[in-house]
Amino acid sequence: MNQIDLWIKSLEQAFEKTGEIAPWPVHIGSVAPYFSDMEARNIFDKLKKISKEKDAHNIVRKLLISPGVTKALLMDFIIGMKVAKPKITRVERIWFVNYIFDVLSEMQAGDIFCLDGKNLILSDVEAQNLIKGRPWIWEGKENRELVQSLYKVSASTKSLIWSLYFYGWDDIGYEVHGPYNVRGPRGNVLQLVITDYFDIKPTILWNSMEKFPYNSVRLFSLYKKGIKLSIDIFCHFFNEGNLLDSTEGIYIEANGIPLRIKTQAESITKELLTKVSEQHALINRMTKEEVINKYIESRYYAFRKWREYFGEDWYPPKKVLSRIKEWGIIEIPEGKGPSWSELKKAFDPRTNYIPGA
Repeated sequence: MNQIDLWIKSLEQAFEKTGEIAPWPVHIGSVAPYFSDMEARNIFDKLKKISKEKDAHNIVRKLLISPGVTKALLMDFIIGMKVAKPKITRVERIWFVNYIFDVLSEMQAGDIFCLDGKNLILSDVEAQNLIKGRPWIWEGKENRELVQSLYKVSASTKSLIWSLYFYGWDDIGYEVHGPYNVRGPRGNVLQLVITDYFDIKPTILWNSMEKFPYNSVRLFSLYKKGIKLSIDIFCHFFNEGNLLDSTEGIYIEANGIPLRIKTQAESITKELLTKVSEQHALINRMTKEEVINKYIESRYYAFRKWREYFGEDWYPPKKVLSRIKEWGIIEIPEGKGPSWSELKKAFDPRTNYIPGA
């Protein structure tokens, strides 16, 4: 099975597990038409130029935010290539997608499509080294409330991510990877899962985040050997056991500082949820046109390194944003988005299918 077939299979697997997701604050189908053709043409041309450079793969690796983000952005990008002008041919689309897959294979230690239920970025040795020297909180009756409060910090950070990047590209700000088989301090085999919220203060995207005190949150969770865990291509983490009962140890840090006290965790959770509420209130005051504009900004923000590499401004071109006024608001009725059978064809670079065309 070639890489594109594996890609489609992994998307199908992930969509089956994901179920219905509320398209908040607007459906991605109401946003993509304004920018996708121009963005795809722009990034495609940039990769063509970079591919001719001596150290091309290393350059592209530095331009990609993270493996999970890259795969999330690629879905809409494939559709964009199909409508781009000048035309991007089927052969060129296949070349682009396979080139990105080849670079991702160099960035990851395991199956880039996560079909085995693992999203592995670290080698076994790198994962094992992360166990050493960390002030782990070990699960037990005396620490149960503390562990629970630490997990709430992570959940609250995920809520903040949604309020910053919306449902379509929430992956822009975080990556979940693992499970890695490691040995704990007592020599017992455990499963390590890392949730890395690496961009929770995007001030150039949201000036409302200027005074927010945290830039990053990292969660390291050690789970018992027998618990069935999996991570799909969308970085969705599935734990078939009870979260607390399956946890052996936990370590979480904010801005690189470990959290070890329940009141400290509760204080940070409160700060996170207060900012989430403020973001929601801000978004609710925005017009639909302003929300779509911000959605497009976040997409260009995700590809900012590509434009900065060529000395360009990362912000969306005026021609893209002017389309919102020229074309009006594109409405997608609730529950009327494309089916999986349609998306399957849309996300396949070998077809010319465009949903809604």
